[in-house]
Amino acid sequence: MFLILFSQGPGLSGFMEQWWLVLVGLGGALVANSTGIGGGVVFVPAFDALAIPEGHIVGTSLLIQSFGMSMGALTYLSQGKVPVVPRLEGGGTTQLSSIGIVLTVLLPSLIGYWAATMGGVRPDWPLALIFKVLSLGLLTALLVTNFVRLLPHRKICIGTDGIILCLIGLIGGAFVGWISIGVGELLAIYLMLRGLRAVEAIGLAVIVTALCVLLARIGLPTSQGVDFDIALLVAPGALLGGFLAPILLNYIGEARVKWFCAFWIVVSATVM
Repeated sequence: MFLILFSQGPGLSGFMEQWWLVLVGLGGALVANSTGIGGGVVFVPAFDALAIPEGHIVGTSLLIQSFGMSMGALTYLSQGKVPVVPRLEGGGTTQLSSIGIVLTVLLPSLIGYWAATMGGVRPDWPLALIFKVLSLGLLTALLVTNFVRLLPHRKICIGTDGIILCLIGLIGGAFVGWISIGVGELLAIYLMLRGLRAVEAIGLAVIVTALCVLLARIGLPTSQGVDFDIALLVAPGALLGGFLAPILLNYIGEARVKWFCAFWIVVSATVM
């Protein structure tokens, strides 16, 4: 990463001038991997403030998230925070395995992403307006999980839950194509509302987001551009944030992290 940064990217002089972009990557990855909210809630308004062309903002954000979310997913898995069969807050386990949940959401999310980018399925709004509407909507749903649990006594199964997870993937994947966040947030929110333990819901959301952005950037055709100089400066911070986020969640607690992220989303949506 650092060899590419200095040999192919902005080099040492660019790093010295814009070293603070590493902190943007760190902050975005900490938010993303400790709550399930995509790093785009930090990257999109930050890149907009840097006057990066609108056509490059989402692509650059997704490329950076490929680093940060992948590191976060590996950290959750290595620490054993995502068991083979997820557990419910009230006791017991789900009928769907972790792999089953991930695949049920992931495949439709790639279809949604493709439809939103190459398929042209997109609101006829500026990026800033799409970001404000969707991020504030996701914020509202996230905060609801502090107070509500839906049907915690019924195990998550392949029937109705499977259909809802597919819809989450399809809609969330489209959101990712529009503003680089969405699928992980929707999944984490739904799983917590269904009674799943928060850390496991967030861990699964991070894994799905990591796979979605990786496959979207590597395996699917896209019209989104990337500012590689900015990406190379932000990505090292994203890698560090992805590693530290699960540890941060342990020490600070889910509720405090949620309220901090709620504050950040309101500020970023207001100023963008």
